[in-house]
Amino acid sequence: MSENAFITIVNGLKLLKKHPVLFVPGIAYYTIAIFLAFLFGFFIIADLKMNLGISTFSLLSILFFLLMILLSSFTTAGSIGMAKEVLETGYTDSRHLFSYGKKFTLRLIWASFFIMMLRMVSAFFWTPVLNIIGSSEYGTEYVINALKTDPTLLLPMVDALAAPVFIAILASSLYLLLVSFMFYFVSYIIVIDNMKVFKSYRTSFKLLRKRPIRVSSFVFLITIIEMLITFISVLVMAALNYLGISFYSNFFIHLIISLFLTAAMNIWVTRFYMILTEKSCAPMNG
Repeated sequence: MSENAFITIVNGLKLLKKHPVLFVPGIAYYTIAIFLAFLFGFFIIADLKMNLGISTFSLLSILFFLLMILLSSFTTAGSIGMAKEVLETGYTDSRHLFSYGKKFTLRLIWASFFIMMLRMVSAFFWTPVLNIIGSSEYGTEYVINALKTDPTLLLPMVDALAAPVFIAILASSLYLLLVSFMFYFVSYIIVIDNMKVFKSYRTSFKLLRKRPIRVSSFVFLITIIEMLITFISVLVMAALNYLGISFYSNFFIHLIISLFLTAAMNIWVTRFYMILTEKSCAPMNG
């Protein structure tokens, strides 16, 4: 079975229309995330009123962060599993959200942690910039004195930083882009192929190495679609805000668009990966 990226996009939209249950993971994620955010805000306000100290705030922040990672990994695993079931058998329900979520949540957490570590390496490219800023000639004291007396004294520092900053931005951006492309399918490989974390990294890299044009063009296409939809939604919300429409209406529109993008991106990437790796998919009817 083979289809180009545009057909994958169209077929993915047809599947979303035929199986609205695919929106359930996104609905579950945003519902629980909003609840946790309100709960976090409530405890923070209570902490400020009772003046419990910075340690309580830090503990609450860490707890909220961990709960969001757990929630994101669970719903991601469940949504990929549901998409896989629809593509293989033509059927899925919310039970697959829980079965795949329970089975693969920890693996996705570890996978996300490792990718985060790889992305943090990009900070290395900013070392020359930090060295210049931290030098005796252009230290903090130099900047403060220049701001107080004559801001034009900062021009030599700006000249000295221009090239290193440009190189740092370019190098770190290219590195982050490479990491994103190399490990784009890691979560899907873990869930669809029931694969261990580090083996999934190798498999994702091999896919890019074997089919660089096809993989890159697909990722580029769905990224452009995502950016375009997001841009249009921002324009719509800006127009509504200009017309005096309430914040809650804008928030609701943003939520609906986010739900659609989450479900659409999931079914598109799952279908693309399964076709790319020549897995059997149920025929499209209608």
